[in-house]
Amino acid sequence: MKSRTKRRLFTLISFAFIVYFIYIIFSQQPRIDMLMTKKQKVEEKIKEQDAIHEQLIYYQSIAGTDRYIEMMARIRLGYVKADDLIFIDADR
Repeated sequence: MKSRTKRRLFTLISFAFIVYFIYIIFSQQPRIDMLMTKKQKVEEKIKEQDAIHEQLIYYQSIAGTDRYIEMMARIRLGYVKADDLIFIDADR
C-alpha cells in the first residue's frame, strides 16, 4: 500500500512539473517574439551604420584630392561640368 501511494505521489508531482514547464514555455513565447523583433531592428541599424562607416572611410581616403573637391562641389553646391546632362524635376 505504501508503494502504491508513493507511486501515485511521484506521478502527481511529475505531472505537476510537466504542466508547470509547459506553462513557462508558453508564457515566455510573447517575450521571445518581442526580443526577436528588437534583434532584427538592431541588426538593420548595424547594417545602416556599417554602410555609413564604409562611406566615411571612402571619403577619408580621398580627402584633400581633386576628386573629393569635385564631388563635394557637385553634392553640396550643385555644380555641374559643361558636358553633364541636367535633369529637372517638373514636380518641384
